[in-house]
Amino acid sequence: MRFIDAIETFIYRCRRSWLIAALLTLSFVKTGVWYMPNFDGWKSMRLDPFHNPFTSPDAHYLFWNWLGPFLAWRFRIHNDQSFLYFHLLFSIAFTAAFVWFIFRNFEESVARTSLILFVAIPASATAYFWIGMDSITLTLIMLILAFRNHMFISLLLGVALGMQHAEQGFFAFAALLCALVFSTFMKYRVVFSVPWAAASLAGVLVGKLILILVFRHYGIQVNSGRPYYLRQYGQMYATMFYYHFQYIVWSVLGVGWIAIAKYAERGKEALPFLACLLGLLLMLPIIGDETRVLAIITFPLVAAYLLLNPDFLLSLNGRFVSWIFGLWLVVPWPWAWGGRPLVSIFPYNIAYLLHRLFGWFSVPANQPMWPL
Repeated sequence: MRFIDAIETFIYRCRRSWLIAALLTLSFVKTGVWYMPNFDGWKSMRLDPFHNPFTSPDAHYLFWNWLGPFLAWRFRIHNDQSFLYFHLLFSIAFTAAFVWFIFRNFEESVARTSLILFVAIPASATAYFWIGMDSITLTLIMLILAFRNHMFISLLLGVALGMQHAEQGFFAFAALLCALVFSTFMKYRVVFSVPWAAASLAGVLVGKLILILVFRHYGIQVNSGRPYYLRQYGQMYATMFYYHFQYIVWSVLGVGWIAIAKYAERGKEALPFLACLLGLLLMLPIIGDETRVLAIITFPLVAAYLLLNPDFLLSLNGRFVSWIFGLWLVVPWPWAWGGRPLVSIFPYNIAYLLHRLFGWFSVPANQPMWPL
């Protein structure tokens, strides 16, 4: 088909800068840019990260995402807009780190294949669809992956991740460590090492411990966060998953599921990856923001076995990659929150811009929830 031929020519023969610019622009149009609906509450921590500002125990889980507000407090980022832009910079850093890594370490065509698979999975746009705490979490995860040959740096970054979002960091790297252990035991070659993954996971646990000690030192009263939240709303989450499980599962990886199906053709070699991916998917019935959480915690696993695995990337021909890109272009942005499918925020971005410039469109008082 000429259309697929044209896509393949564009992916592998155009200038690198044009490809990157085009993919970023298309991704922006497909998803839009917004901020987390709980961002307004979370930003209150930036004024004093050593005091719990949340009166409702249901909001205490936000306080465990401590590193971002602490850094903002440390660098005196007190303005609301500056705090938002601060996290947007981390979103950009996440994308930039991935692009830098693949073009620095892979042959040109392999790096381009990796880039297409990257934009095809929702994790690549999660840091923009909901700017906020995930922006820092994804950046730290990507940096840990990038420093795979520097165990001590990965350990320190793991500590930072544990102080930013220990639960997501734990499940993300525990799943990856488990997969790498089984792959090594089955004598299959792995790009990422078991000691590196263990050091990264240990760093997350140390970061969580440091956070607990900081809270005790400053007398900060905070409940268990997510476990407390699950006791209150766990049954509701399970019900939401039951009624919308097809869309929720699809939304975790979107068109990226096609690449996973291709990897599954490797048979027994793919079993460690698939088993650990399934283990993470089993968490969906106890999560309220399904796509967001699973896109993040599956990212290290998908990156290690697919996106940053040159052996797998070399096995994909240009036509297959072009079909993935073509489908990504036409398939709507997949995102589930509370079981509800959400759409691209890009039209709301345009409407908001026109509202600010010319007074067109009406923006509700509850602006964070407007497009959601």
